[in-house]
Amino acid sequence: MFGRFFYGGLLIGSLAMLLFVLGFICLQFGLALLMGLFYLLASKVMLLALALLALLGVFMLFRAVCRELRGYFSRESSALRRLLFLQIRRQDVERLKAAESRQLSYVHRFKRQRLLVADNRKQARALSEAINHELQAVRAQLPIVRYKELRKALRKYRKQADSAAMLALRQQFHVAD
Repeated sequence: MFGRFFYGGLLIGSLAMLLFVLGFICLQFGLALLMGLFYLLASKVMLLALALLALLGVFMLFRAVCRELRGYFSRESSALRRLLFLQIRRQDVERLKAAESRQLSYVHRFKRQRLLVADNRKQARALSEAINHELQAVRAQLPIVRYKELRKALRKYRKQADSAAMLALRQQFHVAD
């Protein structure tokens, strides 16, 4: 159907060109009245051909839009879009779950580390106090300078929370005992 209208429009355009040529021939022979008639008729026929081709283009555009809309709103297309929507939604939920899991893991790890640091501080304080009591017990047996050095070292190790150094310090004043 499209081809027939298209070729019909081209045929009408060709007829208009033929009328223009006839008008030019009439001009060459000096037939001005006939030339005016052929030019007038050729311009109207050319306008008709162009209008027919333009209408054909608009009709084909309208038909293509209707076909695409019908395809867009068809059951198969709608079901396919719904399926793709559900797949994307599932992927989004999986990504969200993975992100929440990573965040929760990070928070728990951070809390465990904070608790571990607090416990280490508490243990270091308790160890320091125990060593300080032992140092007080052997104070009379140690020279004053040695006692002050040991106390100063104990305070330093307590600030650093260095349990191994505190235990080594404890061994020093027990050996000196």
